[in-house]
Amino acid sequence: MQPTHFQEIPELLSYVASFVQRRDLTACALVSKTWHQAFNPFIWHDVSWNYVRPFLPQAIHRHSQLVKTFKANRYSNKEGRKEVSGLRFPNLVSLDMSQSPFSQEDMKEWILGHSSVTRLRLDAFDLSPVFWSTLLGFRHLKDLRVWRLELSGKDVDTFWQLCTTHLVRLELSSPKITYPGNTLSMEFPSIKELKLSRLNEEVEIFFLMFMQRCPSLTSFWLDGVDSPGFVSSFSDLVAARTWSHFHSLTINSFKISSDILSKIIGSMQQITALHISYEQDFFASNFMELLRPHFSNIRVLHLRSNDESISPMAQEVLSSCPLLEQLTAPPIDASVVAEGKPWVCMRLQKLKLTIVYKDSTLPDLQPLVFAQLGRLVLLEVWQPYPHDTSGVLDLTLENGLGKLSTLRSLRYINFTNTSQEMGQQEIDWILQHWTSLEMFLGRLNRRDIALDVSLNEQLKRHGIKRR
Repeated sequence: MQPTHFQEIPELLSYVASFVQRRDLTACALVSKTWHQAFNPFIWHDVSWNYVRPFLPQAIHRHSQLVKTFKANRYSNKEGRKEVSGLRFPNLVSLDMSQSPFSQEDMKEWILGHSSVTRLRLDAFDLSPVFWSTLLGFRHLKDLRVWRLELSGKDVDTFWQLCTTHLVRLELSSPKITYPGNTLSMEFPSIKELKLSRLNEEVEIFFLMFMQRCPSLTSFWLDGVDSPGFVSSFSDLVAARTWSHFHSLTINSFKISSDILSKIIGSMQQITALHISYEQDFFASNFMELLRPHFSNIRVLHLRSNDESISPMAQEVLSSCPLLEQLTAPPIDASVVAEGKPWVCMRLQKLKLTIVYKDSTLPDLQPLVFAQLGRLVLLEVWQPYPHDTSGVLDLTLENGLGKLSTLRSLRYINFTNTSQEMGQQEIDWILQHWTSLEMFLGRLNRRDIALDVSLNEQLKRHGIKRR
């Protein structure tokens, strides 16, 4: 018997398939029978249906055992609703539905057929207590996300009871709850991650009570809540060491006072992830002093100022946080980067940072800036997001672009709104060195429209998306 060629080894093909982009999976599956068997599970792993995509119920039925994630929304007609209600996925892990194709009576039966789900996302649903009671038996359910949740009467107690079982992550947006139910008599020991958005004042007290009953809370995300009372009460809970393992915080609101933010950050015993929006005077206060003790542990840091004024903050973070994986920070002057300490965040994968210059020193500074960027060998996403076309990095080989040849993992780059003057040699260089690049946003040459069009077409032919 002839030895199997390495390109026909199923285990190797399955490993390779995990790295192949979705648009290329189908082509790979057509190579041979062995390739089809290896790549087909990845083709059908995620199934989405909406009014844009053609819905092929027969094909989905044939591959239903391979479907792990099903997302359905925008039901456009009764026929589509009927087709969805007839689907069954025995190995489903994640279910995402923004409109129900069923009546309330049928919903229980359909959801019971998918008790294997670990993640459930629901939006715009009118759900009865029967539905929440059904979920009580879903022992694999770990992640529940509900948009526009409305609870009253028996629904409230049933929902809180669900949260006492196996849930690890709970996300609620625009919830409406008429009363707290038995919250005060319950414990929610398994919940570690809580995300709340668009709370009205009537329900804020309920969720403060709820949070105090979550002793294992490690991560809290708050969006669209500007009530100073809620955030102030939350800061008191953090200061009281209510959660001994709490280490990740997101607060998206420019209306939270610097004093309250300082109190929260200063009270956290450990910080691994921090997403905050702050007023201009926050950095001028004691923010960095509060953050420095956590530099050795921080992995994710997203800092947004309400005026995007230039700040040296990013340089200190990049040169002091060895475990950092993601950073969003206010703009920084090129001279601070060029003359600053070497960056030590070798694990950085996502960088959203505008590096600007104010005078004619860029030709001298830019190679030094690129040398710093070149140290980020694992960088996948680079998004300077400038607000104007002046005073930004010049992506040309003449000005040091070649120092970024180490960024071989770069998948996404966004230079929208910048005045680039790239030529053929820069495009050739990009295609040679940034072999993982999937998307490049922004004009390539603002002076020569014909050349810009030509360079765009070259990138597109190599599978790089443009916009």
